[in-house]
Amino acid sequence: MKKQWWTNDWLVQLGVAVGYALLYVLIHPLSSAHWPVHAGIRLACLLLMPYRFWPALLIGEALPNAYEVFPCLDSLGPTWVAVRSLPPFAVAMPIVWWCRTRMPPFPSHRLIDMKAMITCALLVALGGMVYSSLAYSVSLDNAETLSAEPVIAFGYFLGPYLAIFSILPWVLMAKLDYHPGHLREQLHKILSSRLSLDVVVLLIPTLAVLSWLNLIGSVEFKQVAPMIMFLPIAWLTIKHGWRAAAVGGPLAIACISLSSQFVDYPDPKTVATQTFLVIAITCLFSLGARISAQLLQEEEEKHSALNVQRLARQSFQLGEQRMRQTSQALEYLAGNLHITNGRLLEQMRRIVPNIESHAFYKQALATQNQVYRLAESMHPIAWRERGLPAALNETIARALDEAGIAYRCEINGRGFSRLAPSVLTATYRAACEAVVYVSSRLACTRVKLMLRGGETNGKRWVVLRVEGILEDTGVANAVYLSEERQRLASKLGASALDVAEMRDHVSIFDGGMHVRRPQDRLQITVLLQDITQEARRVPSAPVRLWVK
Repeated sequence: MKKQWWTNDWLVQLGVAVGYALLYVLIHPLSSAHWPVHAGIRLACLLLMPYRFWPALLIGEALPNAYEVFPCLDSLGPTWVAVRSLPPFAVAMPIVWWCRTRMPPFPSHRLIDMKAMITCALLVALGGMVYSSLAYSVSLDNAETLSAEPVIAFGYFLGPYLAIFSILPWVLMAKLDYHPGHLREQLHKILSSRLSLDVVVLLIPTLAVLSWLNLIGSVEFKQVAPMIMFLPIAWLTIKHGWRAAAVGGPLAIACISLSSQFVDYPDPKTVATQTFLVIAITCLFSLGARISAQLLQEEEEKHSALNVQRLARQSFQLGEQRMRQTSQALEYLAGNLHITNGRLLEQMRRIVPNIESHAFYKQALATQNQVYRLAESMHPIAWRERGLPAALNETIARALDEAGIAYRCEINGRGFSRLAPSVLTATYRAACEAVVYVSSRLACTRVKLMLRGGETNGKRWVVLRVEGILEDTGVANAVYLSEERQRLASKLGASALDVAEMRDHVSIFDGGMHVRRPQDRLQITVLLQDITQEARRVPSAPVRLWVK
């Protein structure tokens, strides 16, 4: 079968060399002594391209570099031409190789070591400074200038460093966000993000206005314009992390470099402006990296908390299912006891007259009733057969009536049928715990329960309020029925939780609880939210940045 051209290694090497050479020529008009864009393209290629393509990249830069250098043979001398004939790519190669070997900027495919990245950029800029300073010092016209003006050598460091941070951040973001086959989804995600909105609405108009003022403004304004440009970038960095610095930093550098009128070689004013840019962009990247790491850690902690919450809800619901199964088994056992007792009664009547008044028969009936009550307390029949409203209206009402407490239940709203079973279970258990808590006061003579369900912005919720009416005249009746009141918790299957424990129980469902004690009343209000679907949609936050 005929091989495709991209499988031929020599053709691929040739394509890389020609492509890099064309890119070098195309960006040449944008490059200058104070902003050599080539330096950013060079470092990006060295960091991202495999080692086997480095010779092709070297050739791709050597050819256009020689085309630029040899016409200067008469004006700058053969020594300068000999030094500049060595492409800057050859100087950066060993530095980047050492960085990729000893402290890799990309420890894994989706991980960036920002400290190593900044260090690599710093070393490459220093290597470019040595290279450019050497070439400048051996030129015919500037043989003594370097020792007289060392600021020029420092300028050769600042320019490449700024050029690197004008190109490299965009390449890093492209590397992290690119997923083969999902380009359209990635573009939509980027354009619809809050960072993109802030950049378009706030950053770009601000930089455009400041760049225009920098062109026509006074000398004093030109001195403070770079500082003002970095204020919105710093704000966005604090808000969004390193990506804001990666987007805003290169834009600010480009605006300042294009709108400022620098001389051919760095002078003190140029060096002062570029020094501020270097310090600002380095600090913003370091700050943004740290903030991004903190944001990712918060996302992971939030996701872990959601997982714990989800497991707690699942455990809660599984416990209820076991209680329901146990309740059904107890009901079946009570039914068998009833049948057995009936048959035994028929047989004993022939032997023992008035068997109904015998202690043995009374004990059998008591055992049967206890089994029924235990099954009812674990999972009421009304709840199982007719739903939550029936359990609130019948089960709780019967238990309070036996304890001598008046009861009233109001249910309104909508969406109960669409609530998750775990939320309905939590609502009933919270109602039982709240009823037991307010009725534990001896002065409680009446209990009012109000339940309301609804839906807001697609999120379903339910609000439960239990209000106990406290009257001193009911204390005597409460003391008389104290035994029934003490059995109220067991009848309702409640654990007699205190306020803190009830609040913890409610928090499993992203809810809240509020206790009020107005005059002659005790109110407990509970909010529960159905977050089952929302929790499923929370993705695991990928770690995309590493800060040592």
